[in-house]
Amino acid sequence: MIQAFSLLAVGTSLIGTLLSFSEFLKEQLNNLNLQSRVSTRLDLQRSTSQLRLRKWWIRNNLGFTATAIAIAPPLLLSTAIPDAFSAATDIAGGYCMTMLYGILPPAMAWAMHNREGKDNEPKISIARPALVSVGLVACGIVAVQILQDLSMLHS
Repeated sequence: MIQAFSLLAVGTSLIGTLLSFSEFLKEQLNNLNLQSRVSTRLDLQRSTSQLRLRKWWIRNNLGFTATAIAIAPPLLLSTAIPDAFSAATDIAGGYCMTMLYGILPPAMAWAMHNREGKDNEPKISIARPALVSVGLVACGIVAVQILQDLSMLHS
């Protein structure tokens, strides 16, 4: 039951990432296609292979190409390095999440309070020690993670 739950959790994450990335790629490929139309109007002499490729591109949906571009690199990487997912989650948890949820919020609050001006001065003076302590704890967690990763490299 735990394995099924884990598989479904990873699958739903993968589906959301795949859909968003393929939609982004579809938009970028569409923009590339529109830009190539403008540039190819100026170039009247085109080879037949370029014409065939363009016709194939128009016939086939951009969604297939965008999905293939989104799926192929992770599939090749996971086939070549089976333990890559575990290493990536370690890096994401140890560094990225600590930065995202531990260091950036106090820094943003500090910047927001500094931008608001003198009318919130009493609130800022109360909040500064808390912001500094939360930021320092998060930086400490990142430092401990770096030290753990460096000690693993030497052993």
